Amino acid sequence: MRKLYLITVVLAPFAVAEAHHSRAHFLLDETIEIEGTVTEVSWRSPHVYVEVEALNDAGVAQSWTLEGHSIPGFLRVGWQRDSVEVGDRAVVIAHPNRDPDKTFAMLYSVTLASGATYYAYAIPEGRTAPGVETRAPAAPSTDFSGTWRAMITLQEATIDSFRAPTEWPLTAAGSAQADNFDINDDPVLDCVPMGVPRLILFTYSHRWTRDGDTIVIEKERTPQIRTIHLDGATRPPDHEPDELGFSVGHIQDDGTLVIVTDGFAATSWGNHRGLDSSDQKRVVERYRLTDDGYAMSVSYTIEDPVFLSRPVTVDGEYRKSADFDFVEETCDIETARRHLEFF
Repeated sequence: MRKLYLITVVLAPFAVAEAHHSRAHFLLDETIEIEGTVTEVSWRSPHVYVEVEALNDAGVAQSWTLEGHSIPGFLRVGWQRDSVEVGDRAVVIAHPNRDPDKTFAMLYSVTLASGATYYAYAIPEGRTAPGVETRAPAAPSTDFSGTWRAMITLQEATIDSFRAPTEWPLTAAGSAQADNFDINDDPVLDCVPMGVPRLILFTYSHRWTRDGDTIVIEKERTPQIRTIHLDGATRPPDHEPDELGFSVGHIQDDGTLVIVTDGFAATSWGNHRGLDSSDQKRVVERYRLTDDGYAMSVSYTIEDPVFLSRPVTVDGEYRKSADFDFVEETCDIETARRHLEFF
């Protein structure tokens, strides 16, 4: 068994809607090549892991752990549970760890002896992958309904998002949290669902359904469902505060959908990674269809006097995609925290 270890340069990270929600420990502008035998494929949420045994330069067997995309992300680029199996001979391309002594890397692609190549998070332009369906172009949206994806780059989804929002106007309580930021404290690593506003521009797809005086928003890879009341409803006295709050919306004359949400529970990392939220939080979202209904501008403003000295506004964009069935999966805590064994 032979291992090739070759450093190459990736010219630019892919701009993808479904960016891999990885850790900040990898060099996204470099790749390594590992040739060996697959010893494990862990098909679990929130990340698929692949292990490969290969010989190092001294001829000694080493076990490499490759962190992949989520199950929905893998399915979207052509993977199935049995695409890569234990015992397969493979050439793996991966983004290396910042620590060259660690055999833990971010999966980019797997090429089997048959010649089939499976990509982990995006198929490069001009290349193909087994099992990728060609869906008909999505119809434009006229009422905000449809399946939407937040447009963020791989850099934004990985490196840029793994830090506290130190540029925000923080109160003393907010600054204290930022000063003690540790990405491993993220409740998501304990399979705790994130709330509003973190859900809004998080990776993975959103399905909006307009039904009379309500809009229902489902989020891929999480059981949470938001209901937006468009009938002028007010928050009922028996509303139980939670991470999603109670949302009331209206459509302005210019077509902008404005959603106001309050009734939140105090939530760990409820405003941003590294920044909690209080029960005084209020979030105002603004959505407007653009590009003839194939895109949607997104903006949200957070008010939370406990952690923010003044409101903060975040902007983004959704792109329309073809509808598809969301995969139901249960977050596995052991898998969510698996990367910690390397640090």
